Amino acid sequence: MAEFIVTEAFGGAGEVGEQVVFEAVKSAYAGIDALGYWRYPLVTKETVREPDILLAEPELGLVVIEVKSLPIDMLAGVSGYRWDLSRPYYGKMVLNPYEQARKQAQLLAELAIRRGNLGKLRARALVALPLITREQWENRFGHLLIETPLLCADELTPARLRAAVERAAPIRYGEPLDDDEWQAVRRALGTSGAVPKREVKVPALSVPAAPQRRTDLLARASRHLHAFDLQQELIAKTIPPGPQRIRGIAGSGKTVLLAQKAATMHLRHPDWNIALVFFCRSLYDQIKGQVDHWLKEASGGQQTLATAGGKLRILHAWGGKDQPGFYSTLAAQVGVRPLTVVNTPDASPTAKLLFACQALLIDAKATGRSLQVFDAVLIDEGQDLVHEEPSLTFEEKQAFYWMAYQSLRPVARDSLFDTGEPEARRLIWAYDEAQSLDTLAIPTTRELFGEDGLSIFGAGPTYKGGINKHEVMHRCYRTPGPVLLAAHALGMGLFREGGMLAGLTTGADWRSLGYAVNGKFISGQTVTLSRPPENSPNPLPGFTDESLVTFQNYRDRQEELRALAANLKRHVEEDGLHPSRQLLVVIPGLKGAPFGLQGQVFEALRSAGLSVYLPGNRDIDVPRQKWPDTDPNGFWREGAITVSPVMQAKGNEADVVYVVGLDNVARNEDHLPMRNQLFVGISRSRGWVHLSGAAMERSLLQDEIERVLAAGDTLSFTYRPPRRNLDDVS
Repeated sequence: MAEFIVTEAFGGAGEVGEQVVFEAVKSAYAGIDALGYWRYPLVTKETVREPDILLAEPELGLVVIEVKSLPIDMLAGVSGYRWDLSRPYYGKMVLNPYEQARKQAQLLAELAIRRGNLGKLRARALVALPLITREQWENRFGHLLIETPLLCADELTPARLRAAVERAAPIRYGEPLDDDEWQAVRRALGTSGAVPKREVKVPALSVPAAPQRRTDLLARASRHLHAFDLQQELIAKTIPPGPQRIRGIAGSGKTVLLAQKAATMHLRHPDWNIALVFFCRSLYDQIKGQVDHWLKEASGGQQTLATAGGKLRILHAWGGKDQPGFYSTLAAQVGVRPLTVVNTPDASPTAKLLFACQALLIDAKATGRSLQVFDAVLIDEGQDLVHEEPSLTFEEKQAFYWMAYQSLRPVARDSLFDTGEPEARRLIWAYDEAQSLDTLAIPTTRELFGEDGLSIFGAGPTYKGGINKHEVMHRCYRTPGPVLLAAHALGMGLFREGGMLAGLTTGADWRSLGYAVNGKFISGQTVTLSRPPENSPNPLPGFTDESLVTFQNYRDRQEELRALAANLKRHVEEDGLHPSRQLLVVIPGLKGAPFGLQGQVFEALRSAGLSVYLPGNRDIDVPRQKWPDTDPNGFWREGAITVSPVMQAKGNEADVVYVVGLDNVARNEDHLPMRNQLFVGISRSRGWVHLSGAAMERSLLQDEIERVLAAGDTLSFTYRPPRRNLDDVS
């Protein structure tokens, strides 16, 4: 069936006619397999602006419709594709609408051909005139040889509209698409077809190759083509006229989609001030690279993050002395000296930041100075910017989020662009509560804004035009299904002897995260969970019989570290894996505890002749460095294996992940932040996860891990109400 996407709410100048035509196109193609966009994000010097309406259909190929809402008396004359006007049309006295639509259709066809290898793709273009009937046009210009394909006001019924489209001469000839080619077109227009491809290079080996090398399996998996994902399109390509909450399972692509959304906003509204904000500094390079990629994709390579200048900013939530952040930028706006880690109370990184945000809000209120700087703020890793401690809130609101909300200018609106509320601000945040490492608070609307949440979002689940106010992403692209099952089971304690520690308590909530559910969530009853393949499309499990998740308990730490070094050396020398970005060692632990084990791992790997990088260092193969020999944004270095505490690994990923020192988790097996660390560590993997610890015999955690791994691809457990309820209560 047809799928249509409105990328921004109707209501701007000249958009009444566009809405009329778009609704007519939806009606005409509603019963067949088609894909349509209002304002598909593609802006180049040639096309000037996005196509008003893009329609893709197997028989037609691509169709671009340019809408001109002008009455017949505005047309003074028509010569070829040139239209002379009797009075200005949005400041113009001459129009060439067909040439504009033709260029847009040509560029879109080239894009689809490049992404999908579609040599026989058809394309055509039309001009829609919702205020002029065919009779009016013929009476005025019928004596001229007019080559512009038209869709007139009296041709907006389904049958007549389809006939007008089919009459339009192709600008690119081709053939009807078969099923595989049609899916390729959908992927090419969608996010999945434009995500940067990860090239898996197969190096020359100095030792005999393993029978089934992991590098070969990964190269095969990297060639897998993901299907068009409608929800990804609705998140990445739409611009809501107010706040939007995005809850996404680990590996669902939240960071990628927020980067694309920020790029789309900038291209469509280059005058806006936009901020994309995140918590973990090691994500700087990744997020900047993503935003730059999407700007290039949607502009034919003509716009980049550099050309965006200060209008589109990638900002760490706090900021440092060598790099501005979101908080420090707003402190400068108010005219106060920003607080730093040193002059805030001794607490966790999140708590320190929220203390600073609270102080800034108090200063702004006391001085009457406005924080309003931005037109849109997008927040990644939203779960790390809240805290359950009441003393860190501001007027019963989460301090960081209220600061972000206050930094936004209200959305301009007129009678056609109204959500029913006095004002709205574009605050968009994405989160996964299972990855929260510092707090038990969940960034739901109620938690963030208290009693003001309803007035901020307004009534109803969608904005006028159909853009959702809330999205829940259930499809995990990064982490293979068996690995994600193990991550949730261990992170929530589903098989724990004393009952689950955290988790969802309804079938509906589990299904919203992509699980199939059997059983009722009644204390003492058996519940069975599994992940349908379509919700975990990573193909690696189908390419190998090898278990993707393993666990090994060693006699002591030295034995664990010797085995770790030997395994990593084998991956490099026999499996053909690259040390950087394909191999990762993560270490769970509270506060400063992981750094001691990080140092031990460093020494063991260096003794085995492996190069090592510790995140935050400037150099490889050296212990933890101190300022100024540091790189706070660093997480990878070419040729070196990264060894990282879980907190610094958030948002990063690798093909093979080792989570070491689980005996430290076993000593605090009922501690929720440690369980969340276990979940984050495991879910960094695109392929294999190897868990290990020392002297864990007879520990509750070892027994639990072994039960989880024995369960395979189906988790059956006895339900008991958890200590931390993760249900979606917004």
